[in-house]
Amino acid sequence: MRLSGLGTRPGVAVRTDTGWRRAVLAGLALASTAGCGFLQDLAEPDPPPSIPVADETVRPPAAPAAGPLVIAEGALLTAEGGRAGRLTVTAGPVQTGVVPPVPNFSDSCPVDPAALQYLPVSVGFTMRWDQQSAMPGLAARLDVGTGPETPADIGDVGIVVESGDGTERYCFDYPPLPTSDRFWNQMHAEDVTGYVVLDRAVTPATPEGRADVFPTLRLRISDLRLFADPEDVRSLRLGELTVGAACPDAPDAICVALG
Repeated sequence: MRLSGLGTRPGVAVRTDTGWRRAVLAGLALASTAGCGFLQDLAEPDPPPSIPVADETVRPPAAPAAGPLVIAEGALLTAEGGRAGRLTVTAGPVQTGVVPPVPNFSDSCPVDPAALQYLPVSVGFTMRWDQQSAMPGLAARLDVGTGPETPADIGDVGIVVESGDGTERYCFDYPPLPTSDRFWNQMHAEDVTGYVVLDRAVTPATPEGRADVFPTLRLRISDLRLFADPEDVRSLRLGELTVGAACPDAPDAICVALG
């Protein structure tokens, strides 16, 4: 089984939200196949949540960072309150005029690459090693949405997460772009990257794109879990965050601005 697709880093084998509608038996077969880093989530997609942040005060957009910026960092805890590991989420830099490096994006999402901008968002997880059991991997859901200061003329906003599945399809019902995606990291990669996409960033009026828009967008990271196998899935709680904040409506989810 191929563990990497177009633009996907070798060894990063993750399963994303867009394959949920496949059969249960196929999912179990993938999860139990030696050397295959995929695990399917078979639930139907949830409705997109609101993504409030701690301070919704309208302010002028910040200048985009030249390099990766840490937008969330802190401890993750087990359901019992023990330390599970540390989460670090970084964003940037913005890329212009190219599609995200995920398998089959251009085929399944019929957008104009020259008009695109995307912002990589990498979710890294460092975990305590448990000598008594297999080392599980991180699973999470990523949602993107606009904020009160986001301009109204930016076109579609979406998010897609890299996958090791070379048959992955991201835009079943385009338009619009998907605003939610999930991953299951079964290969213990150091991080998994999602790509926040603006589909009409480069126009005659904005030939350099709309990099200033990304800091006005909101990212929600929820459904944080660890798994060792399909029968050993452990929910995670948020511990102390040194960067970013918990969602006002969900204490174990993270809601942050993308800049």
